[in-house]
Amino acid sequence: MTFRSQAHSRLNALCIFAISILTVRPLTSQSCDSGCTQFVNAANAAITGLTATLGSPAHPIVYSGNLVFANGAVVDKASTQVLLNYVDGLKAAGVQRVDLNPGYTSINDPVATAKYDAVVRHIRELGLQLSLNPEVNTLELGKGATFQDYQNTAMETFPKLAARYQPDNFVIIHEPTTMDARMGDVQTTVADWDGFIKAIAPLIKQVSPRIRLGAGGFQNGALSKLSEQENAYFQDFATIPDLDFLTMDIYNYDTFTTYISWAQLAHSKGKAAYIEETWLPAYLPNPLPSSAFSSSGFLSKSLDDLSVLGAVNPAFADLDIAWLKGISFFAAANQLEAVTAFTTQAFFAYGTSGADKASSPGYGSLATQAVENPNPSNPLTPTGLAFQSDSKQWGLKEITNISSASYATLASPFNPNCGTAANPCNAQTNLAADTLVSAFGVDLATTTALNGSFPTKLGGTTVTLVDSSNSTYAAPIYYVATGQVNYYVPAGVKPGPAMVTITSGDGNQTTGVILISPVAPGLYTANANGQGVPAAIAVCAGTCSGWPNRQANGQFFQNVFSCGSAGSCQPVPLSVVSGDTVVLELFGTGLRHVASNSALTVQVVNGPALPVLFVGAQGDTGLDQLNVQIPSSLAGSGDVNLVVVAQDPVNNVSWTSNTVTLNIR
Repeated sequence: MTFRSQAHSRLNALCIFAISILTVRPLTSQSCDSGCTQFVNAANAAITGLTATLGSPAHPIVYSGNLVFANGAVVDKASTQVLLNYVDGLKAAGVQRVDLNPGYTSINDPVATAKYDAVVRHIRELGLQLSLNPEVNTLELGKGATFQDYQNTAMETFPKLAARYQPDNFVIIHEPTTMDARMGDVQTTVADWDGFIKAIAPLIKQVSPRIRLGAGGFQNGALSKLSEQENAYFQDFATIPDLDFLTMDIYNYDTFTTYISWAQLAHSKGKAAYIEETWLPAYLPNPLPSSAFSSSGFLSKSLDDLSVLGAVNPAFADLDIAWLKGISFFAAANQLEAVTAFTTQAFFAYGTSGADKASSPGYGSLATQAVENPNPSNPLTPTGLAFQSDSKQWGLKEITNISSASYATLASPFNPNCGTAANPCNAQTNLAADTLVSAFGVDLATTTALNGSFPTKLGGTTVTLVDSSNSTYAAPIYYVATGQVNYYVPAGVKPGPAMVTITSGDGNQTTGVILISPVAPGLYTANANGQGVPAAIAVCAGTCSGWPNRQANGQFFQNVFSCGSAGSCQPVPLSVVSGDTVVLELFGTGLRHVASNSALTVQVVNGPALPVLFVGAQGDTGLDQLNVQIPSSLAGSGDVNLVVVAQDPVNNVSWTSNTVTLNIR
């Protein structure tokens, strides 16, 4: 967590703006004394003033959340599974982009890198955006580190981070004075940071062409010297052509006029702007003790250390809900593109007496338990639920992309109803080039149309895909409706994250992120939902007693399914006896680019692997075929389940298809 201070004076009269007035419920804890109550009342008044005349958000914003357990200073303390659960929890809370703050040397630590690999892959599997905001941790570069040491380290590690994780956004520096303090009160100038950004930006862009680069800072009325420095840096950042956006960290309510001017400055320079960190103001002693500052005027303690009551004290639950909502309104009113909640542990657990600071070990254990084993009936706190509601109402319009063959979904401990074909809220968005995709959303088309010739515009709807190399493709479409568009991922799309934008005939745009891998196996099923019996054919050579459909070449074939009404397809028993050769012809998508037959396994669940005879394009757009032999050793097995496992040499992982069911007699 970054070092900063917040004053808790009332919002200056010049900063009183407006939307609909936010009401704040009574406090959820009796731990607030008279000073705390005064602080809460002042904060509520500021929020009410801020949102009194702004009006409801006129344009959608990205709702983002920081995965604080993965920040560079603490990533070694959390297990990989807890980090993956945290990603699930953020998505359940309405987060559309995950922010990670790795340390400057995290990429050189194999243990940390393995955790980031798994976390980023899961973020992309869930179709979430990713922002990397590297921060130097206290003494991370050793005692006596200089700004040149800082630059030398970043010049090596930042391009590595960008190349490995291909984030949508990369914040080169935010809060320069905070980084100065963490380096040991290093004194820097505007020219220092300007030169650093201009030197490193091309290196990052070179290894990650689609990436957007940014820089920013914070303001605080109680820290006039640091605020003046931060403002000077920000004014310079706005002039740097390599930067695509500027960021601001908002933890106090006494400098909103400056944040408005920052947003206006960014836009005047053709740059986007967003809130990269925010949480409700801290309840601090007033005035701050002199021991809180170094001899150079930097904060020497974190806000958690200085707070009278910690930010995750349940006394502040209602206040943080109101704060996040108010900041969302402020962002939309000033054309900011995102709001990033920082203290997201409060989405899962509030503190207790003596453990109400985010950095306290007692609260850390409590939050970890809430993430590791979420309560099935109440996995999110009221703060998490409120953020979820805000995101649904005012967040960026998103599409859910999923293989049209497998409809593969991911279970979530934070949403037990996710991960089913009927409710694919956690769709597995890993896809391959030459794949057929179903995209779900709202207002995706103004009509319903089907066209097997795959035009790039159907019923007025178009699908645009920008891949990791920053190449843009017009994706062919074969079906459109208000809530669904089926399209084809073009053959030339490069591996890595890609942004998909669906534009309906009336101009409505909806976006989504997909992860392109060399292979992403999905098998078509007879019920067209990714489950049950495959839409497959079995061929028999030999005596084939009882097999129907004898062909001129002496072989026999049959469908492996039988259907009555829609959705009622069941397996047809296959006769497999010694001396016959039985081959199963499966159909799917995302298979044709497998490196070799040996890089693909067709596995009987709790049984043997089946010999792969052929895998490749079937002929139609995006349709692949996979032939496997069914050994006679499976005779009499009854119902058996099959999955396809394909090796992905780019991401160094394996991907598993949906499970399909056969009956073997």
